[in-house]
Amino acid sequence: MSASNQSNRADSFGTSENDPIYEASVQSIRSLSPTIKQFHLKVNDPSQTFRFQPGMFLDFYFPSSITSIITGFSICNSPLDYTTTGLIELAIRETDYPPTQYMFNHCQVNEQVSIKPGGDFHYDSSITDRDSILLICAGIGANPIVSILRHIRDLYETKNSEQVPYRIEFLYTAPTQQDLVFRQSIDLSCQQMIKDKILRTNYFVTRNINDDIKINNRRINATDLQQAIQWLKKPVTTYLCGPSSFIDWTEKTLKELDVKRIFYEKWW
Repeated sequence: MSASNQSNRADSFGTSENDPIYEASVQSIRSLSPTIKQFHLKVNDPSQTFRFQPGMFLDFYFPSSITSIITGFSICNSPLDYTTTGLIELAIRETDYPPTQYMFNHCQVNEQVSIKPGGDFHYDSSITDRDSILLICAGIGANPIVSILRHIRDLYETKNSEQVPYRIEFLYTAPTQQDLVFRQSIDLSCQQMIKDKILRTNYFVTRNINDDIKINNRRINATDLQQAIQWLKKPVTTYLCGPSSFIDWTEKTLKELDVKRIFYEKWW
């Protein structure tokens, strides 16, 4: 669980050559913001061998007519949600990177795609030992972090107390309020955890001033991290994802605050 470059790859990353490649069909495409679209995929898995851990990504294998680059898109729903619905959820931000550009501008409902789950970055409840979890994400880096949070919510709702952290703090930053695409679903689905003071959420917008008093009009700073650690009380394990510079600053600041366990997914 460390830095991983998912861009400009001609080979699989974080997946085994022996792992099967699955065919999946695009079930739905929906705009979450002007620059982010949600995709739901149904995996063709009659043998029921498809598995993923919260925080992992899907490698996409495109036809050579589209691109020879293998790229990873992080999964944003939980394993339990996949088991229940049979669907994988992705959120993809528009860029000029060829695989992303294809998915955002050209991919159609009912289209067939080839995928493989993988990645070394994923949540492991066995290492927390009922300690606290700090989840931090920037922009579309929210995908794997939201998958982890949704997984913890599932554990909480199924009364699996031995695997539920003592407390969870969720810090989510994006350029604009529109780009906080998971905010509403998290606050709604995690309502009980928030009410029970197991979970605390904190949102930040860095580019456009907004009039929502529950959103900070600034970047995450060292005081935010310090206050989160103080509220979490018990030893903290951190999972974070976002741009390289964001990861570097956050990791450095957390180490200065004496956080020992820091796992991250870094993208470029």
